[in-house]
Amino acid sequence: MASAIPIMAPPGTVAAAAAGDDNNTLSTPAAANAWTSKAPGPVSKSSAALNASAKPVSLTNSNKTRTCRNIVIHGFCKYEGKGCEFNHDVNKPAASIPSPELSKAKLHVNSPIFKPSNLSSGSVKADSINAPEFVPKSSQDATSLAGVAYTESRQMAHPYASTMQSSLMSSMNNLSGSFSQFGMNDMSMSGPMQGNYYGEGSVNNYYYQGSGAMLHQPLQYHLYNTPLPHVSNLLPHQKTIHGFFISDSLREELHRKNEMILQAVNAQEYGLPEELHEYHSLYPLDLTQEKSTEVFGYQSSVYKSMCSVDGRTYALRRIEGFRLTNELAMQTIEGWRRIRHANIVSIREAFTSKAFGDHSLIFVYDYHPCSKTLYDVHFGPQAQLASQVVVGAAKNTDHIIHERILWSYLIQLTSALKKIHSAGVAARLIDPTKILVTGKNRVRLNCCGIMDMLTYDSAPNIAHLQQDDILNLGQLMMTLACKSLTATHSISKSIDYIAQHYSQDMKNMILFLMSQPVPMKTVDQIITMLGPRVLQEINDVQNANDVLESDLGRELENGRLARLLMKFGFINERPEFDMDPAWSETGDRYIIKLFRDYVFHQVDEAGLPVLDVAHVLTCLNKLDAGVDEKIVLMSRDELSCLIVSYREIKACIESAFRDLSKSK
Repeated sequence: MASAIPIMAPPGTVAAAAAGDDNNTLSTPAAANAWTSKAPGPVSKSSAALNASAKPVSLTNSNKTRTCRNIVIHGFCKYEGKGCEFNHDVNKPAASIPSPELSKAKLHVNSPIFKPSNLSSGSVKADSINAPEFVPKSSQDATSLAGVAYTESRQMAHPYASTMQSSLMSSMNNLSGSFSQFGMNDMSMSGPMQGNYYGEGSVNNYYYQGSGAMLHQPLQYHLYNTPLPHVSNLLPHQKTIHGFFISDSLREELHRKNEMILQAVNAQEYGLPEELHEYHSLYPLDLTQEKSTEVFGYQSSVYKSMCSVDGRTYALRRIEGFRLTNELAMQTIEGWRRIRHANIVSIREAFTSKAFGDHSLIFVYDYHPCSKTLYDVHFGPQAQLASQVVVGAAKNTDHIIHERILWSYLIQLTSALKKIHSAGVAARLIDPTKILVTGKNRVRLNCCGIMDMLTYDSAPNIAHLQQDDILNLGQLMMTLACKSLTATHSISKSIDYIAQHYSQDMKNMILFLMSQPVPMKTVDQIITMLGPRVLQEINDVQNANDVLESDLGRELENGRLARLLMKFGFINERPEFDMDPAWSETGDRYIIKLFRDYVFHQVDEAGLPVLDVAHVLTCLNKLDAGVDEKIVLMSRDELSCLIVSYREIKACIESAFRDLSKSK
């Protein structure tokens, strides 16, 4: 720094030694910094002797018009009247005409106060400091202002930012359509979640977090490239980079589910309780749906929550405004708690609560993230938009549900009814809005046990209720086959439509389900009629299981490599172990360090880093297997060279890791 460098006065500047003030005689910035770096204090004997023998020499006559800095800083100057050439009278007005030396400087101590020549309408007046603080009309205005300010600043910093931003926004807008397929279509809602997160002038979620907790950073799906095209000359022992990892579609689906599980919302902003029994972190799941009393007779809401007992996520179904009059109704839930089936959303418990400000009945179910109801899949806005597509003048049949899917739905729901009826209870609720689709053509009966508690009967007619389940199943299949919620209003026309678009077996099955129960129909009869179709369903399930096992096997290999990398992290560059600061640089650990450089720190002919994932995976796989293949390891200074095998390197790693484990 300039303040640390001593500055020598030029010949003839004896006043510097006499006054002890460098800045009074040297007008350069470096001299000023050198002066300020000195601590004020008494003058040494050598300098005092020099001051006694030296005579002051005047540099210029204009010095008398400048105020001495000793007066400004210390309040006095001990050289006043002893040769100091500067002005010591602070009350004396400064000269109106500055010296030629001062006139050359852009800014000095005698510079006049700046006053604008005119105050136009766009100028800032002096009394504007007392102006009232700007308050936006709404939070949306403040949000939009922040977004516009951020966008303008980005465009000013980068001339080509607008072009890059427009292309990025278009890609993100195309990407945002996938959120609605996984229960994340809340971006078009009113309130704190209103607005297009990717539109021009909107708030960027990566740089601004608003008060609404629903604002979150979208997943970076666009960073995953598609699998490489088929290579015809690929050898049998060769693999592409995608051969080491699970498929992109499965990875994205799992990421979406993990994101939905971790979603949170501000409880006070949405009027939700902080804690409900042993559950907390409530997150509304049905914000886009209008509350209806058609199914239960009461308005209902669904929330995702975390359990403080086991730390798992559950779905809470709240029946609003229901007052439990008979405590025996709570016992009906015990029979449902023992039912565990792949096509039934399991219920955990039920309790009453006043945490919402009213008498509410809460049912706790297992939570399946990114699930949608059967109504949303086939009768929602997206399904209706797809059904309106007409190809030319020909009759469009693409909007109908494929018969193979209908058979799959029927088989799964029949299997669920078999389990329920065998337990001596009835589902009593087979409705498109209360059946969840949790995967590809994977359906589960939801809201089981609610009707038993809402319409409690000490001696219910179970046989009659089970017949209603079969009838409701037939009505559901007719509704799906006709792709119309009013298909059951005209059964004859619906049957004709089914006979025209589906097979005779499907028509006969729906007629059997819709027929009068004379004699009593059972689920076993339905299973008998579904025999040939059940075999096809089992075949499809096993094929899907094989695909998932294959993807799991790829991640299993990645798990082995992750364990190897963890051992590398424990051993390499360890600062000290067993009172030895050079432990990681000596013995077998030195070989491990050289192997680390061989795997990760290779360079090409131009000295650039080699970022070859295939090389890393190949070396780690050979190391984990401990093959006898030998490699050449060279030190960074290229003075030592070792020839070792993967088996020997593996033994060194195991030995070093055992030493670390024994110290515990």
